[in-house]
Amino acid sequence: MYRLDSGTKQTLLQLADVRAKKVHGRGRPRICKPRSPSRAIFGARSSAYVLEEAARAALGVSEMRCRRLFEAAREGVLLLDPATRKITDANPSIIEFLGYPLEEFVGKELWEIGLLKDQKASQAMFLALRKKHFICYENLPLQTSAGRNHEVEMVANLFQEGTHPVIQCNVRDITDRKRVEKELRAAKNEISRQALELRIKVAEHTIQLRQTISELEAFSYSVSHDMRSPLSAMRGFAEILLEDHSAQLDTQGIKYLEKIDAAAGRLDTLIQEVLAYTRALPGELKIEPVDLDVLVCQVIDTYPQLQSGQVDIQIKGVLPRIMGAKAGLTQCMSNLLTNAVKFVAPDINPQVKIHAQRIAGDIRLWVEDNGIGIAPKDQARIFQMFARVEHTTAYEGTGLGLTIVRKAVERMGGQMGVESEVGQGSRFWIQLKGVNQ
Repeated sequence: MYRLDSGTKQTLLQLADVRAKKVHGRGRPRICKPRSPSRAIFGARSSAYVLEEAARAALGVSEMRCRRLFEAAREGVLLLDPATRKITDANPSIIEFLGYPLEEFVGKELWEIGLLKDQKASQAMFLALRKKHFICYENLPLQTSAGRNHEVEMVANLFQEGTHPVIQCNVRDITDRKRVEKELRAAKNEISRQALELRIKVAEHTIQLRQTISELEAFSYSVSHDMRSPLSAMRGFAEILLEDHSAQLDTQGIKYLEKIDAAAGRLDTLIQEVLAYTRALPGELKIEPVDLDVLVCQVIDTYPQLQSGQVDIQIKGVLPRIMGAKAGLTQCMSNLLTNAVKFVAPDINPQVKIHAQRIAGDIRLWVEDNGIGIAPKDQARIFQMFARVEHTTAYEGTGLGLTIVRKAVERMGGQMGVESEVGQGSRFWIQLKGVNQ
């Protein structure tokens, strides 16, 4: 029997009242006289008939709405009889999905259309439904009439429809979702595999790098002691010959000895700069606050060529403190300042200006000169090892100074650059973190 909710009952009573009025008086009020028992019975029967007719009409409307929802559902829906476990109806979505006509669904159990493994599994599902009134299955394999395999999710509910129970099974195709999940798992596994390979490679490269650093340190020691010692002896003997035996040599012999001494001096300078570059590569730098004002003055006091009466070095204001390594900054400033006074035209007195500029939380230190300048096309190349531009070949140098500066600045977490034009001087800068006041 169809159960009516309170709203529907109220509607039916109102409808019955209206229809009763129409039957007895066509809606016109009248004075009712006492009715005989037979007429009272007839009136009661008439009211009951009206109520029953209205209930049938409401039930028809409700059934029509449910039918429309059943047929319009985008997922498959099956209705089953709990007593027989057999399908009583199937909606168009499940019919289209599996490709079977309705007749091949009706009267069959779920396992017979492939939703459950066998009759035993079907019995187990119905027992669980009687206890819980709800059950959900995932990853059920299902084959269509065309032989295509799908994975589906089935949700079954047991509920009362009037006086008899009904089982509704909603079937949703999850093949695409499972495919995407599988692809995501495969991608995750591939990423994990590549990450593991990368960690292994990093560990191997770290070991190789440590070995290289050890070899580089051994090479530096060899260069420092084994190569420079004979070079010093060569220069020493050349100087002895020039000082003590120059009278026994002709002009050409003296000139050769001077060339030997100069070449040995240049080679010694090159070795020292190579060693300085190798020291700028390995190991951790201790980054700490460094007083630029003090450091720059110390560098100027250390190098005689920076103290010449012809050299004018101006420091604008008090230079701030920055975060860096003192040894690395000393290398940077000594190279920049000695280059600034060296690469000037022969008839020009060197002028150097040093000043600092705050950029957000960084300090940019400028070293400006009035030297020969650098063409824009050469400004990137001058920071490479042994690189010398054409118009600087007349000046003594190894081409390693700016390479050392760049490497030291990079290892301190900073940047460097240059602004220059040929004949207009150069403006070199290094930028590092400032010290929070």
